[in-house]
Amino acid sequence: MKVSHLHSNHCASRRTHDLRHEAATLALTAGTDLKVVQEMLGHSTITLTADTYTSVVPALSRAAAEAAVAIVPRANRRPGLRVVETAA
Repeated sequence: MKVSHLHSNHCASRRTHDLRHEAATLALTAGTDLKVVQEMLGHSTITLTADTYTSVVPALSRAAAEAAVAIVPRANRRPGLRVVETAA
């Protein structure tokens, strides 16, 4: 087998892995539960999935915080209370 042929197979395999990673990232960003993504990917533990997708966690944390704020009735908020963004 030629080295170039091995290289092209490696690239195809890498591209498939990139698509798999992108699908998992999109699923997490869309709000899919981490356990569901773990099972979708076939990871042996949820820790492996969580560790792999830590780059998505800040966006998920912000989305969760915004969802929590959205369900708090506005009448219960104190005047002048505002959300202050911090650098991540």
